[in-house]
Amino acid sequence: MTYLPQGYQLQKGAIKDRKLLVKFMELTYQELFPQRSDFTHLSNTVDQYLSPTTPLWWVTVSGEIIAGLWMGNAIDQVSGDRYGHIFLIYVTPEHRRQGIATALIQVAEDWVITRGDRRLGLQVFESNQPALNLYDNLGFKTQSRLMFKSL
Repeated sequence: MTYLPQGYQLQKGAIKDRKLLVKFMELTYQELFPQRSDFTHLSNTVDQYLSPTTPLWWVTVSGEIIAGLWMGNAIDQVSGDRYGHIFLIYVTPEHRRQGIATALIQVAEDWVITRGDRRLGLQVFESNQPALNLYDNLGFKTQSRLMFKSL
């Protein structure tokens, strides 16, 4: 079932899409951290986690890929339960605010339910207010806060 607005199509990605996934990750970080220019380390993350058990979906319009969703697994450190985790959700700027990210969240929820998991998690940067608003509106709640101290 697709939840996308009219004209958009959902297609399953594959490991062979590694380069495109890295590109979408770099676009995400370039938008959030424009003062930085080197995100080559993201390819290491993809190499470490992309596998047949970490599915990927792309959204296309007129044959162009304009959004992506990459899922994975995580373990809740409190309960020990496995849950589905969103590694990446990205929509190109010109296609935002049209319901595409919301539709991709529904795809993620369907995947989690199909696997028998009961929770969906994600990490979002505190500076990404549009994403925070979306996730709040979709019912996500903060469970923990990732903090760092520079040494």
